[in-house]
Amino acid sequence: MTDPVAVLSSVEKSYRMDAVTVPVLHGIDVLIRPALFTVVLGPSGSGKTTMLNLVGCIDRPEKGEVTVAGQAVNRLSDDELADFRAANIGFVFQNFNLIPVLDTFENVEYPLVLAGMAPERRRRRVSKLLELVGLADRAKNLPGQLSGGQRQRVAIARALARRPKLVIADEPTANLDTQTGAAIIALMRRMQERYRISFIFSSHDRTLINAADDLIILRDGAIQSIQRKKSSEADSAEPPAARVEDDE
Repeated sequence: MTDPVAVLSSVEKSYRMDAVTVPVLHGIDVLIRPALFTVVLGPSGSGKTTMLNLVGCIDRPEKGEVTVAGQAVNRLSDDELADFRAANIGFVFQNFNLIPVLDTFENVEYPLVLAGMAPERRRRRVSKLLELVGLADRAKNLPGQLSGGQRQRVAIARALARRPKLVIADEPTANLDTQTGAAIIALMRRMQERYRISFIFSSHDRTLINAADDLIILRDGAIQSIQRKKSSEADSAEPPAARVEDDE
């Protein structure tokens, strides 16, 4: 059996706005299966981003427990949580969040520099990732010299640089046209299958929703339904595919 990539148990979360407490999530219980496309869907204000922030170790629950990659993360100190997040979770944002003064190669390399990886190993890994996302010929371009789709490819390569257990993508195709968005979804699927990484999305993109293996539907801070569209490695008697750890 393959362990779930994340588990939320009786999770509650609210925020303070001036003198008012605004409840966001109410008693969330969900298991997110590994090495799949999971899409979190719901109307504005349903708690999608809050749930992703909890799974991404950006925020903590007020009640309940969040376990990510086998670690009960709400038991970690702030420093431990930051280290755990950097080592295990990649992020892809709808606004790309690239560093404007760094070129394509340097943006992808940056998390590896922070991790202390040796320069030659960094060079091999980044070069391989840029080849896989189709940007080997754009390694020296700054973000401002790239199209939206190319910048999102850089963001995907950067998210995968440290070989995380999961990648969280908040509306990753929202700022892209339909054709480019479909190409980005296809690229993320190829990367998910190659590296056996879990992708967790929030999205209203119908193409991405249709591509989901699991669909978690939120409404008013509670889970309305969960649709399991595909058997995962955890459901199969077959051994899981080997995860590519270092193919520079």
